[in-house]
Amino acid sequence: MQPLHDFMKRMDNAFNDSFKHLQHHFHTKPFRVEMEEKDHAYIVKAELPGYSREQVKLEIIGNQIRIAAKDSSSLEGKDEKNNQYTKQESYEIRERYITLPMTIPEDKTTATFRHGLLKITIPKEEENRKNIVIE
Repeated sequence: MQPLHDFMKRMDNAFNDSFKHLQHHFHTKPFRVEMEEKDHAYIVKAELPGYSREQVKLEIIGNQIRIAAKDSSSLEGKDEKNNQYTKQESYEIRERYITLPMTIPEDKTTATFRHGLLKITIPKEEENRKNIVIE
């Protein structure tokens, strides 16, 4: 029974090692987002501690807002003994989509970013109502 157990253990290790570089894609935690509806606007708040304003991007797509936070790091090393130079770069994008019950007015939507808190104000459009004469 031991040879089968050893074989299974080797297979598990091979499988786990093969996908180790993909682990960070599956363990990324989404950032906290809350939305509040006021009389004349929707307020969306996203907690992005550790990010700068330049790392955060907003995109309006119809009735959705995409919030994306990009982080990158670079690690360089030089081994003069073996005459080798190494460079490792990593990128992480965390994103959330917020869906609203209306088309988002691009020209009136505003956003601020202070101390890791993104605040988006989306004004509600006045309803265009038109009376129709019945003949």
